[in-house]
Amino acid sequence: MIKKLSQGHWPIFLLSSFSSVGNLFLPIILVRILSPEDIGIYKIFFLHLTTLPFISMAGGPIHSVFYWIGKNPEERSKYLNATWTLTFFLSLLIIIIGLPMRGAISEQLDIPLQYVTILLVSGFLWTPGGHYSETTIASGKSGRGSLFDTFFEVTKVLGILSLAYHFKDLSYVFLYFMSLLAMKLLVSYFRNATENKVKFEYSPEALKKVVTYALPLSITGCLGFFIDKVDLLILSSLLDSSSFAFYSMGCLVVPPLYLLEMSVQKVLIPGLSKNFILKDWASASQIFRKSLSDISFLMIPAVFGLFTFAKPIVTLLYTDAYLDSVTYLKIFSLSYLLLIIPHDSVARATGHTKWILKVYLLITPLSFVVAYFSAKYYGAIGILIVTLLLKSIPKILGLMLSKKLMNWKWSEMFPFKHLSYYLGLSAILSGTSQFFRSYFESDMIWFFVCGSTFGVLYLGISHWQLKRNKYANH
Repeated sequence: MIKKLSQGHWPIFLLSSFSSVGNLFLPIILVRILSPEDIGIYKIFFLHLTTLPFISMAGGPIHSVFYWIGKNPEERSKYLNATWTLTFFLSLLIIIIGLPMRGAISEQLDIPLQYVTILLVSGFLWTPGGHYSETTIASGKSGRGSLFDTFFEVTKVLGILSLAYHFKDLSYVFLYFMSLLAMKLLVSYFRNATENKVKFEYSPEALKKVVTYALPLSITGCLGFFIDKVDLLILSSLLDSSSFAFYSMGCLVVPPLYLLEMSVQKVLIPGLSKNFILKDWASASQIFRKSLSDISFLMIPAVFGLFTFAKPIVTLLYTDAYLDSVTYLKIFSLSYLLLIIPHDSVARATGHTKWILKVYLLITPLSFVVAYFSAKYYGAIGILIVTLLLKSIPKILGLMLSKKLMNWKWSEMFPFKHLSYYLGLSAILSGTSQFFRSYFESDMIWFFVCGSTFGVLYLGISHWQLKRNKYANH
């Protein structure tokens, strides 16, 4: 088991989960240190910071390293240099365009001018600072690349908490964050040059090919961001503040679950790209099935757990005042099942990023129109269900394209035996937990006892079954 967790996507997932937990609890602790006004500015700062890589299109080139790493050594070096050059200069546009407009941005966002300046500089530093880790992970050194990011994330969390506690002033927090990003970029630059042999290089041919591949990816990421937030964007203008709070809290984001899917993709895409070039369809289907199985292993029990224990989870995180969020959490938990399907991995691995763009150009306006009328006529529950259905469309289309490009049969794409096992075991444990609910004095005690038992039994039985199958195959 330890050997398995040290290989493939598991180091990425485990290390990223460690830092994501810190980021999850960071605002929960900060609300006990800073004033509500400062918390509001803090949220606005980081909300808009996350949008800058999408707007600048810098995210596409950096994520394309997982495609270019599959080329032969000579081409690989040339294209990786192009991704680094393009990522840096696209990010630079954030301050070139943004700094002259910082006064208008400050007025629009209603935050101090100095914070806007720090926001724009941080936006420039953020994406290129991650190039080293992405390239290192794509090269197969997943533990080293993930550890790099985790170190800076943990340093960020500890530093922000310390400065907020001692000074209770956001100026120190934001300046520290910007300085940490600058340090990460410098370290990333030198480690890239010495370890991955990646450097600034102007090659019109390579840059053109990287742009051709990455631009649709960047635009798709931007459109996907709005699709993912379409329900929140619409309901923020239709619901009163308290109702919107219940809805948004019910749509609980569990970072490790998203990180699991992301970690698998980072290992899957280079493997698919290599096998596509070799036309080794059997090996490609094998790693595709394994990826689905690995994601399902944790995703399926997580969905059952969130659905079954929704009420005590909401109470634990947000207190009894947010019990209206329980229904939303039950429905939203089903959305995590969509993460099991790496629908665009084959398209990205084979260079069909324009296909991804076309799908999202179709889905984005459709999502806004359908979601708006769903919210207007069927309320928050309606829009939540509809958005889940809309998000499944690119998943289905992606599977159909994958089957066509890789010459697969449906039976070669899905690990039906593993999926059935995970679903069956999770359903049994969930039903058993629900059966014993009446035997406990409170939902919270029931959650801690049965929830813990659920997790231990699932992992224990799965580990036993894995060893049993291994011995049976020898």
